[in-house]
Amino acid sequence: QHLAQEAVFEFNVLAAKAKLYPFQQGFLTLYPTSDDPALLTYSVVSVNVKKIRVVLFQADLERDYIDSSFSGRSRHQISHDGPKTPEKYIKVGKVVKDYWLEVDVPLDQPTEVKIPIAEALEFPDELIGNVIVWIDWEGSSEYEHISSWIQVTKIAATATGDTDQTFVWVHNLKDGKPVQNASITTYAYATKKKNSEIAQVSDEEGLIHYNKIAADSISFVRKGNDCVFFSIYDAYDGLPQNLALIFNDRGLYKPKETVSIKGWVRRLSKGIGASRPFPQLSSPKGLVLDAKVNDGRYIEFHSTKVTLSENGSFSLQFDLPDNVNLGNGFVTFATADHSFSFTNQFKIQEFRTPEFNSSVSASVDPKITESSTIVTASAKYYAGGALDGAQANWNINAEGSYFSPSGYPGFTFSSSNQPSINSSASLSGRTDADGEHKAKINFFGQSTPPRPVTVTATCNIIDLNNQQISSSTSFVVHPSRLYVGVHLDSTFVIEGQQLPLSVVVSDVEGKPQFNSKIELEIFQLIQKRKSVQRKSVYQKEIIVPEFHADADDDSKPLGHRIEGIVLETGGSFELIAKIRDEKSLLNQASKTFWVSGVVSTPRGPPQVHTQNLELILDKTLYEVDQTAKIFVQPPFTPCQGVWSLYSASFIERHSFTIAENSTHVIEVPILKEYSPVVRISVDVVGSQPPLKGPQELVIPASAHGVASIEISAVRNKLKVISVPESTKVQPGAETSVSITVRDFEDKPVADSEVTLIVVDEAVLSLTGHSIGDPFDTFLSRMSFQSFNPSRADSRGSLFVLSWDQIALEREEPKVMRRGGMMKRCMAMPMSDGLGGGADGYAMSQPCFAMAACSSSSREMMMMECESSCGGYEGGGYGGSKEDNSPIAVRSNFNPLAVFSPDAKTDAEGKVTINFKMPDNLTSYRVWTITAKGNLFGRHETSISAQLPLMIRPSAPRFLNFADKAFISVVLQSQTEKELQVKVGFRTNSNLQTQQNHRGFLVNLPPLKRTSLLFPVEAVEVGTARCQWAASSSIGFSDAAEVKFPIWTPCTSEAFATYGEIDDGETKAIIQPVLNPKDKVFAQFGGLEVNLSSTTLSSLTDCFLYLWECSFDMVESAASRALSIVALQDVLKSFNVKKLPSNQRMFEMVQNFLDNLSKWQYPNGGFGYYPGRNSQSRSYVSTFVGFTLSRVIAKAEANGYSVPKDVVSKLLGYFANSYENDLNLDHITTPIIRDQCLIFAAYVQNELGSSAGVEKAARIYRERKNEGLSMESLGWLLQTFHGKDAYKEDSASIVRFLANRVNETAETANFITSFSDAKLASSAQILVLHSDRKTDGILLDALLVTDPKNPLITKIVKGLLAHKKKGKWHNSQENIFILLALDRFFRVLESTPPDFSGKLWLDDLYLGDHSFKGFSTDVAKFFVPMQHVVYSSSSSSDGSSSSSGEGQAPDVRNLVVFKDGNAGRLYYRLGLTYAPRDLKLKAMSNGFVVERTFKSADPKDPDAVQRQPDGSWKIKKNATVSVKLTLSNSSRRYHAALIDKIAGGFEVMNPALSITGPLPKSEEDQQDPFRGGFVGFRCCIWNPRWYEHQNLRDERVEAFASYLYEGVHKYEYFCRATTLGQFHVPPATAEEVYSPEVFGRSESTFIEIVN
Repeated sequence: QHLAQEAVFEFNVLAAKAKLYPFQQGFLTLYPTSDDPALLTYSVVSVNVKKIRVVLFQADLERDYIDSSFSGRSRHQISHDGPKTPEKYIKVGKVVKDYWLEVDVPLDQPTEVKIPIAEALEFPDELIGNVIVWIDWEGSSEYEHISSWIQVTKIAATATGDTDQTFVWVHNLKDGKPVQNASITTYAYATKKKNSEIAQVSDEEGLIHYNKIAADSISFVRKGNDCVFFSIYDAYDGLPQNLALIFNDRGLYKPKETVSIKGWVRRLSKGIGASRPFPQLSSPKGLVLDAKVNDGRYIEFHSTKVTLSENGSFSLQFDLPDNVNLGNGFVTFATADHSFSFTNQFKIQEFRTPEFNSSVSASVDPKITESSTIVTASAKYYAGGALDGAQANWNINAEGSYFSPSGYPGFTFSSSNQPSINSSASLSGRTDADGEHKAKINFFGQSTPPRPVTVTATCNIIDLNNQQISSSTSFVVHPSRLYVGVHLDSTFVIEGQQLPLSVVVSDVEGKPQFNSKIELEIFQLIQKRKSVQRKSVYQKEIIVPEFHADADDDSKPLGHRIEGIVLETGGSFELIAKIRDEKSLLNQASKTFWVSGVVSTPRGPPQVHTQNLELILDKTLYEVDQTAKIFVQPPFTPCQGVWSLYSASFIERHSFTIAENSTHVIEVPILKEYSPVVRISVDVVGSQPPLKGPQELVIPASAHGVASIEISAVRNKLKVISVPESTKVQPGAETSVSITVRDFEDKPVADSEVTLIVVDEAVLSLTGHSIGDPFDTFLSRMSFQSFNPSRADSRGSLFVLSWDQIALEREEPKVMRRGGMMKRCMAMPMSDGLGGGADGYAMSQPCFAMAACSSSSREMMMMECESSCGGYEGGGYGGSKEDNSPIAVRSNFNPLAVFSPDAKTDAEGKVTINFKMPDNLTSYRVWTITAKGNLFGRHETSISAQLPLMIRPSAPRFLNFADKAFISVVLQSQTEKELQVKVGFRTNSNLQTQQNHRGFLVNLPPLKRTSLLFPVEAVEVGTARCQWAASSSIGFSDAAEVKFPIWTPCTSEAFATYGEIDDGETKAIIQPVLNPKDKVFAQFGGLEVNLSSTTLSSLTDCFLYLWECSFDMVESAASRALSIVALQDVLKSFNVKKLPSNQRMFEMVQNFLDNLSKWQYPNGGFGYYPGRNSQSRSYVSTFVGFTLSRVIAKAEANGYSVPKDVVSKLLGYFANSYENDLNLDHITTPIIRDQCLIFAAYVQNELGSSAGVEKAARIYRERKNEGLSMESLGWLLQTFHGKDAYKEDSASIVRFLANRVNETAETANFITSFSDAKLASSAQILVLHSDRKTDGILLDALLVTDPKNPLITKIVKGLLAHKKKGKWHNSQENIFILLALDRFFRVLESTPPDFSGKLWLDDLYLGDHSFKGFSTDVAKFFVPMQHVVYSSSSSSDGSSSSSGEGQAPDVRNLVVFKDGNAGRLYYRLGLTYAPRDLKLKAMSNGFVVERTFKSADPKDPDAVQRQPDGSWKIKKNATVSVKLTLSNSSRRYHAALIDKIAGGFEVMNPALSITGPLPKSEEDQQDPFRGGFVGFRCCIWNPRWYEHQNLRDERVEAFASYLYEGVHKYEYFCRATTLGQFHVPPATAEEVYSPEVFGRSESTFIEIVN
């Protein structure tokens, strides 16, 4: 859209606010770089400040520092009473000078102002001492000033310590030379008392060594008049620590399977005496551990105790429940005092065990654009044999990446403006006789600018039975064979000075390429209105010559220095270097830098950081008695150094000197005590190269480095050999594994504890599970590197002054490098859309082409692989033509063959373990782990279970009643003979099949396989059993049995009603129940009745949450006091355990009251934190007043002493300062401001002042109900209560609230308005708003104004339903809800219950339950549906019996009777049922659920088609997107979304490695930043609405503890694996604890076809 004509506008621009800015505040250390005192200055930046007040204090470091605010330990309170003076803030030292400084600064131009400090030094002649600078300026506020402690010194101290001793190194700050005869004095921070034990002074090396004094201390080092300090904290040696190797047998389990766990535990502790510096391993035998097992939702379902054996080991087995939550389960092992705690994780999923594995590989040669490569997919059965003729579907994806040749740290090899690259291609084919399929990928075209590309090749192999396995590989495609790298010493350059540029040329393997021609070009970047203009200012071709850093250095060159590039103008620039290889393929690198112009922003003095010191070891692993040589390469020379060797504590410490342009080698003899690792720490100090300028200034420098010296621990490694009786066995055969254990000297090890695990390799492949080596766990370098010495350096705050004397440019010293350093290579993909400003990926699309390799090209490109399996001759495994014995049916498909946790070796170090193989046709991993004392070993091998003729059924994992399916069976030959095979099939009565499909006669070629289809129909609900048998003409045979469930394709539904019987005249209620008769299944569901005497479930967790809250805030302290006031009586009434004592609770409240006078500001308000170091805050002040009002109400009963002066000052605050604080808090939005004013009026009213009531009434009458937040209405309702003048206002509020409540059969909550939603988002921090807090406030108001309102109990249940882990979200929610529940208890449940609840259904007596005293018990009764549908009679003893013959009346009467007066009886009457109609319509009773199916393959959108009758037709092997939409108009608690899938579907579970990448949904394609996660994609803009999901065999579940009103989406993916016709029950949603709140989609019908 264009303007009709040009328009001119004028803007008035105001000057910037006058203010001073420090370069740095706090404690600063300055080195006097010159003898001229005038150069000792402290600099600040002035923006429009022309008059500055400077106050200089002279201080003594040792005397004054601890008491100053700069130490962080001062207890001085800063008072804001009276005028602002420096004495309020600076409590130490004496004022030397106090004056005003006038400066001339340009308008809006930041200008550096230097403040001389030398005249305030205690020793000005020596230019040492301590000065505190306090700076104020004209027009500053009460809280604005600058203060710094400036220490001017010539010495430095570096301290290191362990748990027993401390080493201090004192040296000259200028050149690092040792300082001799320096003394040290140590003080305790807490008491400020001097420790007199230290009498040592520094020796000729500048070292002081003394025993550790005390924790939390400060030390002062003094040499003459000069003094520095350091604070060294406790060193952490990490000892003793517990180490554990805990593993399970396979890492992945199905529900109802057995988990087997084995563990070894060792304790690592310090040695004794001379061995103290070295850690020692021991076995904590006899230690008792509590083992607790939790599922994916942290629900504990099993617990036991285990005791460690003599060898420090234990084993454990337990069964998983049938309906356990899927996800990551875990077992926690801990001692009673939690000094020992370890966790072992495992996955729980429902899955089909794969029968084969696949892999994808690519050639190892570098991939360059304009070339090609071949990727190979290979598939083989675990039991042996290749998958010939299997479908292979390739997906190739290319994404822009980054790459840097190894060995050039600091160089940039890529362009700053990278294009976004995302391309894909696909191909389909079939595997050859070796189970392989090859694809050729051509790479052509380049992006602008050129960029590396990461290519991911994924192949999905689909077998004859439709099982799919995914595998992939990734590699980088380079834009050119050459890379050019650029390096700038600094990205900021002074105009007119040379650009510090180095370049290097390398090939893709990191080898330097000399005599290469590169093109250099520099562009000035000129910012325009909507773009950046590029102007070329330099261009040159350069030949990179051969060069080295040093003649004796055989490492890679650091780069060629480019001389003569000088830029005369300031601004922003981009450097681009281009290189072409021999095929003219372009590559380039770029770097952005800045050149300072005439006008530049002041940049204060640079802080001198400790640099990194590079330590290079001559070996990676040492043997005992060798000598380790550590090459020290300092970043500056000359320098002084100190090195320390340590393990669990310091071993030795030495000093050394490095001459100019030299290096140093440290030699450390390796002792056996050092195994497996010791560490060396090196510190060097000296000076950096002089900075250029009118006066060359020497800058102090320091560097620190740490290296680990690893020593072989092979003497602790056991040699383990495990030999199976046979590596190829028949399924179900008896076999054994023989194990031999020998030590380092090849001697047998007796009594070594051996664990043997033999487990299905196919299950391991789903997660990549493996078992670690105990040697690596207990003798790992990391475990023995737990000690980290404490370290302190007085240089930590070192700054260099006189910025105007210092130029940025300086020459770098030559850095000498040695070989032996590890190469590094980076290739990481970049998210789409991150490139900007480029022309895109300029290439033909797609960026690569694919072709399946023919057999001839296959021989030409790669040597043919041999078959992976040998053949079988006739009669193998004992079979023969004449063998007419029955065929053994394989039915035991346990993935675990044996778990033997604690076998022992004999005197010869041998043990044999016998076991029986399961019936799987697969390969088994054999793990052997052994330990004896501190000797450990591990070995693994494999066993294959196979037959010469194998039958592999692939049945669906379930069917629904009336489903029709084709079960696929693969028949495979492992022999080199052609077989004539008879195949038979039979089922139980749950399935029906056609007579002509019960048997086949198959001619099977050698080493081949075929697929057979068996049609079945589910005719009866229950467990289907299918058996297949195959027998060949030469006697080979096999048989297998498969079981799977047949479900009723219906959904369970529920209705319920709630109520209570109080202590009034009503004693009973009668609830009519409509007899559903033949509309439901009589074997499902029934009538449920719950009785209780209270709605208050356990509130202990939320009380303890507030009690244990550790935040040091006034609001938190008030919440803790309120929690005691609110819940102390309630919890004691219910005899809750774990409560603090009465005395402790009383002291907590009284301490809060006593501290209020200290925390209260002069204006009567309160701030966020204790102490008056900020301004008072409106909401915190009101909340403290609210707390006081509740405490005062119970003060007399509990003996609290309330400070009356605090209350009176707070009321004065509301009258005089409150609205001003609202302005300071930026609370200007009307709805928020009104809420704060109304809350304050309520608090004043509760404190006995009616000053704010009329103001609140005026706000209400002006805004009305719709213009105020719901929280405001709750405060108004209580404020107006009992006041005749506001009766009409109160009635109007009650009517409005009644229309704004969302009510279900059990719960209720208030609906927030648009304004409240705005309030929640914009003022959450200011007024701490939340929906649950609002419900609590309104509940409290209703209990005050209308205690018999029927909504009250429902609101209570709604709030209790929203608790997570026993509490609500934060302290504000917890406290306001607890206060309301306290009032609920006092108003409605204060009478101790004493009654019985009795139940009848017509004349059938159901039972009773007695309630006596306060209790949270719930009595539950259940009447099966058959007793509701059919007539029943009651026996004389009260039991019931059903005739099962006669039909019951159309209406049944359920009677609930309360026998007794004291207390209230709460009841829930519910009916659950399953409709008989399989064609169910959608239904909404609190939830709306919709479901759609769609093809997830964009290249085959017709794979999923909806038919005119509403059913669906889906292609076999299609990937189907199932999208569920869940809508709820109000908040729901503990919501569950459940979708029962079709019997021919299998869910794609991303938790399993064979699934591969999930397809992208429409949302993913539109938004490339969304992650590929099953279900509703989760990202920062689109948070996941559910907390947990289960991807089960027959259903998908998603759960949310709290579900906001709105529309929620969920998506998962399935594969159509089984041909047939399938009923699909509705997708349902319900509240788990209120199933009458539910919704469902319509049921549908799916046909899967070829």
